[in-house]
Amino acid sequence: MFQIGFLEILIILILGLIIIGPTRLPVVVKATLKFFKKIENKFNLFKKDIEADIGVDELKKDVFNELKMEEFEKNKEPDND
Repeated sequence: MFQIGFLEILIILILGLIIIGPTRLPVVVKATLKFFKKIENKFNLFKKDIEADIGVDELKKDVFNELKMEEFEKNKEPDND
């Protein structure tokens, strides 16, 4: 999701230690991770509901079948009798 490197994580942890303190930092990190996980789960449920409503599975199958038919037509050799 985010492209965060080791240096950025280290800076965030150092700032967290300074601002929040070493005793409260693990609690804050756990709460933050729970919050983001909850948001991610809600987003995934929303995405699945939208996909189910518009019938994404059927659309994917139709596109797949069309691509296979186009490939078949390309590979089909004309009969010269």
